[in-house]
Amino acid sequence: MAKKREKKPNTWDPNYNKSNKKSKLENNENKETNNNNEIIGNNGSTGNDAYITTAGDTKIDSKKFWNNIEPKSEVFEQYYKAMGIIDNEEEFKKMFELMGKPLPTTFRINTTIGKSLQSLVIDQLKELVSESSGYKDIEIDGEVVELPSPFSWYPNEMAWKSSIPKKSFKKNPALSKFHHFLVHHNQQGNITRQEAVSMIPPLFLDVQSHYNILDMCAAPGSKTTQILEDLHMKHNLENEDIIKRSFDSNTNEKPSIYIPKGCIIANDVDTNRCYMLVTQTTRLGSPAIIVTNHEAQNFPLLYGKNTDGTESESPIYMDRILCDVPCSGDGTTRKNPEVWKKWTHAGSIGLHQLQIKIATRGCQLLKVGGRMVYSTCSMNPVENEAVIAQIIQKSEGSIRLVDVSSQYPSLIRRPGLHNWTVIDKAGNFPTFESQPEDKKYKLSKTLWPPTPKEAEDMHLEYCMRVYPHLQDTGGFFIAVLEKVSDCPNQIGKKTGPLNQTEQNIKTTEETTPTTTTTTTTTDEKTTEIKETTETAEKQKKQNKGNDRQPKLKERDKRQKFFEEPFTLPSEELKKELDVVSKFYGLTNEFPIGNLLTRGKNSQKIYWASDSVLSIIGNESNKSLKVINCALKLFQRHDGLGAMECAYRISQDSVLWIEPFLSKRIITLTHDELVMIFKKNEPFFTDFNESVCQQLKDMEPGCFVIKISGALRETLSSGMVFSAWRGKVSMHLLVSKQEIESYKGIFHIVDDPITSINNNTIESIKQNEPKEISSEIAEESKEQIEKTDN
Repeated sequence: MAKKREKKPNTWDPNYNKSNKKSKLENNENKETNNNNEIIGNNGSTGNDAYITTAGDTKIDSKKFWNNIEPKSEVFEQYYKAMGIIDNEEEFKKMFELMGKPLPTTFRINTTIGKSLQSLVIDQLKELVSESSGYKDIEIDGEVVELPSPFSWYPNEMAWKSSIPKKSFKKNPALSKFHHFLVHHNQQGNITRQEAVSMIPPLFLDVQSHYNILDMCAAPGSKTTQILEDLHMKHNLENEDIIKRSFDSNTNEKPSIYIPKGCIIANDVDTNRCYMLVTQTTRLGSPAIIVTNHEAQNFPLLYGKNTDGTESESPIYMDRILCDVPCSGDGTTRKNPEVWKKWTHAGSIGLHQLQIKIATRGCQLLKVGGRMVYSTCSMNPVENEAVIAQIIQKSEGSIRLVDVSSQYPSLIRRPGLHNWTVIDKAGNFPTFESQPEDKKYKLSKTLWPPTPKEAEDMHLEYCMRVYPHLQDTGGFFIAVLEKVSDCPNQIGKKTGPLNQTEQNIKTTEETTPTTTTTTTTTDEKTTEIKETTETAEKQKKQNKGNDRQPKLKERDKRQKFFEEPFTLPSEELKKELDVVSKFYGLTNEFPIGNLLTRGKNSQKIYWASDSVLSIIGNESNKSLKVINCALKLFQRHDGLGAMECAYRISQDSVLWIEPFLSKRIITLTHDELVMIFKKNEPFFTDFNESVCQQLKDMEPGCFVIKISGALRETLSSGMVFSAWRGKVSMHLLVSKQEIESYKGIFHIVDDPITSINNNTIESIKQNEPKEISSEIAEESKEQIEKTDN
């Protein structure tokens, strides 16, 4: 009988201790505290595995996060000493000491939110630094914390760092203001909390707005959002003058130039992690994304219509590919302390072949002249330089390493290695030939380095190694590859060398015996027996394969794909879209042909970029397993009473569609927005006479609120919200969580007497009992949805 699997403990829980679980309460009762708020154990000594915080605490002990895990492993340390990744013993010691401490807090500012909001975020950061004199008294492990400051190597000061560990924010009241800043802006998509080294690979992709980009192993999605932001930022820079004119209130110019021509495909093998991707990318709200669920090593080649107007199709090769492959993760000890306990020699060796397969597939899918960035969060050359060397050797000159040492000069890094050894639990093997005979079938020759001459010709030194002690980060490896010609057996090239699949088909056709019905040969019986035997053997192999197939499917529980496909709107839906267009007054510039829907009974309409539309709308790509794509634009709500249009605008897309609306837009002041936040569902009469009349004259249904004021005139200047007009009142189509975040950022304090809101809601229910209560219920249900199903 199989052993029951125990629930995995939370290694960061300061109260969890497996060894003393039963006596935890008893021990807590016997402990006393001294004047320094340190816990004193039963023997009178100061405990290192616990810590008490009070309102006046300014000291933080990072060791409380490592209760059951000692940040030390002799086997782990000796392994890398033998590898020789760092020659200097003092430097090596310094690195491993830092690997035993929690990571600092790091985050990126979203580059697509506009200069006004970017300035607001930066100003609030500076305000935190200037006003929070208490930060100067906060210590972690005896060292004063580092105030938030931008990374010198990240462009335009859009990435920031503080030495405060992530888990310390909830433990010290002095940090509450900074913590609220991080939570609010992360929820709104204004910032992304991301590890510093994770920001490096997307920088070297050199993204342009018209590129098709593939992130092969994308979950949980921080790198994907970084690439997506870059895609939009480059597009905005290229069209800065036109966009500026389109926002000028004195002109009616509203061209459809807001969406980049390119797109990013974010893929992951694990279905559940794909939904994490959807959650991450939805915060940004972009029409230029597709989330897919495939094994990276088997990601399909996509096809698109030829640009010459013919009906034939051609393969879509990617301009850029991020190949952040699964790895042992031994560079992540600072955020994943379980590495110290679980690290083994076999981890890197077991992943080596999978990494080669994924990287090889990436090279096959890459456009000639395109760039692929290969990366891991491991320091092991078996997972890094060994994979790169094998890719270059297999490419026969079609793939080369790119020297990017002159880019981002303030980023401290070390060159790639030319030589390393292979180590497993049986010993250290400098060469393939040095291992015992009985192991040669287990350890692949590709694990070892190429010859010194080959390593020099490959320029393995162009690879980048980022060690934790160089700039207080985790460990990471990055290599930038360029495709200079078609790969051997290039997929999708029917006129060139046969690809692997075509070669297999041809070989099978040439070698498979042909069954005939000959009746007049002297060897008739012999031939018949031979053919019957071959057929029986084939059937036996086929049955054996069929027997294994259900077990393989049952074993791989990561893939549970059951999503409806995205399709172009039906003729019936197009008629409804005509009603929507008239209701909101969509201008002629709005790309009505870029809309998608999902399934036969879908209530949602999505807005796709040109590249997304060309991929999703092509029948040849129907095998693509799409979890989600594009941007949810409209959603239908039935049962809300008689109204001209039942489709409402999603809050995720309101900023995108507002420039194309000629109806149902009401401009409010910042003070009026604050009033809405306080009252939740204000009456029309709560507004000034002009706004009240606009609301009364408007048909029931969705409308858009735009906050007035020049850029930076108020905190909310230029913000746009989706709202609902009822019979006598209105409310925002925004989640409660988001509203609470805005209250915090605008310093809105609710009235001490809450009866105002209660009376308002009660009055609404009395005036419109069916329509409003149904409306609120439907909207609440909609707002708690995390992903599209």
